[in-house]
Amino acid sequence: MRLCLASLHPRILSGQIDSLAGLARGLVRAGHEVEVVVPFDGGPLLSRELTELDDGPRGLWRAARVMLRAIPQIVHAARGCDLVHVALPTPAFGALGDVLQAASGVPTVVGFEGHLATSRELVSAARRGALATYLPLWGVNNHLVGRVGVRGARAYVVSSRFQADELAGLGYPTDRVVAIPNLVEQTKLAVCNPRLARRRLGLPPQAPLVGYVGHFNDVKGVDVLAQAFGALRARRPDATLALAWSGQGHEAPIRRALADHADHVVWLSKVKIGTFLCAIDALALPYRSTAGQGAYPSLVLEAIQTGCPLVTTDLPLLEEITSLGDVAATCPTESPEPLADALDGLLGDPVRRAEMVETQRRVAARHLTPDVLLPRYEALYASVLGHRQAVEAAA
Repeated sequence: MRLCLASLHPRILSGQIDSLAGLARGLVRAGHEVEVVVPFDGGPLLSRELTELDDGPRGLWRAARVMLRAIPQIVHAARGCDLVHVALPTPAFGALGDVLQAASGVPTVVGFEGHLATSRELVSAARRGALATYLPLWGVNNHLVGRVGVRGARAYVVSSRFQADELAGLGYPTDRVVAIPNLVEQTKLAVCNPRLARRRLGLPPQAPLVGYVGHFNDVKGVDVLAQAFGALRARRPDATLALAWSGQGHEAPIRRALADHADHVVWLSKVKIGTFLCAIDALALPYRSTAGQGAYPSLVLEAIQTGCPLVTTDLPLLEEITSLGDVAATCPTESPEPLADALDGLLGDPVRRAEMVETQRRVAARHLTPDVLLPRYEALYASVLGHRQAVEAAA
């Protein structure tokens, strides 16, 4: 098959682009011809580390302009392919899938990275003084906008059952909705000896080490982790926190929250994720919400596939993953003390950590590796193309 994989996401360091790169590389290895179209030079996505590439535009309006300019590029590339698979942020952008299907005339599969926001999340943001952060997100990413469109794409693919149910509630034909977990780009997950990994990253060789990697956006809950780390150090004074910041979000509030523990905090920039996950004893991902990001966050999947003890929150989307087995300890959102308890439990119990890693590897092999997921994407594409060929034959 000759496939066009496309995304409107303007920033390279994002879960959507990471998943797109993983899918594209897997399809190329499987013998398909793949063209990647994104709002920046997509060629390196097939061969280079994403952390080596420029991150993309900052600011909502600048990003929106870049995204709009990519639409005619996708249409042009799609016309030379058998099928186009375009990744969109959420169902609020579903009408764009209709536009691409109509303008290109090529069978189109639309993937939705995330899900719609709720009024409850807006109220929660207002209570903690973060309304300005969420209002633009909620103003577009809501159920009213999500109902716009004619549902004209040949198929819709999401990562989770939660999203599939959401699409059904919005009126999408259930026979054209498929749930397939997003792929993780495998080359960045190369593992190494933990001592060597710590040495490469300049981390203390012996201290109990908690890690976080990603953006500092409010939805990620890094401020909750900062509070939890203070409680953790009251029990484990030698504990160290390693923060690998992507460069997105606001650093200053996190530094202020950790000022009393500055000697036990290591600040890193972009890292090789496999090396980082090998270096730490536990990864903390205290998400406030899965709205506004990948429904199955890439970092959760990366930790599971690498074999890294994990603590995250008990949000419905994440519970779909943790229901597969003991792949993570969970705690409520906005809860520093339970987060500290969960981290303390993992740091103090090497047997529990080893058992979690074993379960992670077993679950990954059964549900999340490219060997498992790529045939499902290929089957989806083949079914879409088979439908087109049947229509052409009847005509």
